[in-house]
Amino acid sequence: MGIQKKFFAALRYIVPSEMETYLEEMSANGQILRPVGESGLFYFEFIEEKPQKTRFIVDHSGMSKVAYMQTAVDSGWDYMGKSFNCEIWRKNYEDSNRPPAFTDQEGVQKHCLRQGLVMAAMALVCLALAVAIVYFMREERLQGISAHTVQYAIMLITQLPFILYFAWAGRKLLAEAAHLKEVIARGAIRKRASVISESEDE
Repeated sequence: MGIQKKFFAALRYIVPSEMETYLEEMSANGQILRPVGESGLFYFEFIEEKPQKTRFIVDHSGMSKVAYMQTAVDSGWDYMGKSFNCEIWRKNYEDSNRPPAFTDQEGVQKHCLRQGLVMAAMALVCLALAVAIVYFMREERLQGISAHTVQYAIMLITQLPFILYFAWAGRKLLAEAAHLKEVIARGAIRKRASVISESEDE
C-alpha cells in the first residue's frame, strides 16, 4: 500500500461541492483519503487500496460544535479533518445505498459568501500593489533611473499568480454562494407549499 500526496487539492477544489466530487472520484479509483491534518492546506495524503464507494460531505455548520460532531459520529460518519474551515466527513456504502447528505446548506452558503468576498478583496489588494509597482517603475524611468527595474519586474511577475488565483477563487465561491441561496429559497417555498397543502387537506 503506497501513499500518494496530492498537492494543493484544498486550493484547487475550494468549493465544498467540488471537493466532495473530487474525493469521491479518488476513492472510486482506489485512492483512499487519510485523515487531514495541519498540512491539509498544502497536500492531501491518499493510500492505495481497492476502490470504494464513499460519500463525502464537506460541511460548515452553524450548530454547536459538540452537538454537531456527536450527531455525525453517531450516524456512522468518519471525521477526516478540516479544509478551509469546513469539516470533512466520510462514509462508505454498497450498491446504490448512497447515504443522504446532512449538509448545513445555510452554513455552507455563508461560508462560500464570506470566503468569496475575502478572496475578491485579496485579488483587489494584489492588483493595487501591481498598479503601484507599474507606477513607480514608470516614474523612475521618466527620471532616468533604471537601478530598480529588475526588482520591480520581479515583484510585478510574482503578483500575477496571486491576482489570478484570488480572482478565480473569489468568482467560484461567490457563484456557489449565489447558487446555494437559490436552492435554499426554493426549498423554503416547497416547504411552505407543503404546509399549506396539508392545512387545506385538514
